[in-house]
Amino acid sequence: MIFITGITGRVGSSAARHLLKNGLGVKGLTRDSAKANDLAAIGADIVVGDISDNVVIKSALQGVTTVLLVTGNGPHQLEAECLIARESVVAGVKHIVKISSMEASPTATAPIPATHYKIEKYIEKTGLIYTFLRPNFFMQNLMLFAQSIKMSDQFSLPLGKAKTGIIDAEDVGEIAGRIASIIPQESSIRKLTGEVLLDFHEVADLISKELGKLVTYNEQSHDDFHALLTNTIPSPWHIEAVSLLFKEIANGALESTANDAQDILGRPLNDVRDFVARHKSAFLC
Repeated sequence: MIFITGITGRVGSSAARHLLKNGLGVKGLTRDSAKANDLAAIGADIVVGDISDNVVIKSALQGVTTVLLVTGNGPHQLEAECLIARESVVAGVKHIVKISSMEASPTATAPIPATHYKIEKYIEKTGLIYTFLRPNFFMQNLMLFAQSIKMSDQFSLPLGKAKTGIIDAEDVGEIAGRIASIIPQESSIRKLTGEVLLDFHEVADLISKELGKLVTYNEQSHDDFHALLTNTIPSPWHIEAVSLLFKEIANGALESTANDAQDILGRPLNDVRDFVARHKSAFLC
């Protein structure tokens, strides 16, 4: 049995579909059972509760061999994921697969990658076999600008000409599912990136070609981006965390590629045009 902590998220749901399709048992945690109806319909055992609830976690881990740790970033993430790691040892779990961050390192200063790195270090100390998956920039982030692209043929980010190895979260989910389906002999860290480095002018060009209209990328100032976050996100923690994360990306934190994703999937990765084609109705009037 494989336990997925964020089964309704973009990575968790993709992993669950892959595992269920291949006949593996899946148990998933969500705070809203309605969001998991489609996964329950194809065989997932849905647990309703909070990731920080010790009683819920202890019960959910019974009979589990592998945990796929994929949770939303937030101020309580460190405590919650360490709780799951600690209780996994007690429950006899054999393998933890953690969705981490490409920027996770001892020198990370932004809260999101710094938290991921602290969690990685905690899991290492448990003695459990682990696989840390460190994805690059998700294509799904482009959906935040779908309305802008639909209505005004443009989108803005405070990333200048920085490049990323942008990757589809659907691919990351399938990779996580494949990794979770077996218990490896030893721990590893895998970097998950797209096949090429692209700046967002190049991303805009690929979007344009797929939509058949000119879409432009505006190099937004960081001050304007921070003001936008302040006006749209109610959580001060998330405002600062996202702001600092994008500063690191603008400074080149994601300018690297690796072959791990292609090697695990054994096929070409979805590219930007594939992603836009799949969601074309969101980008076109």
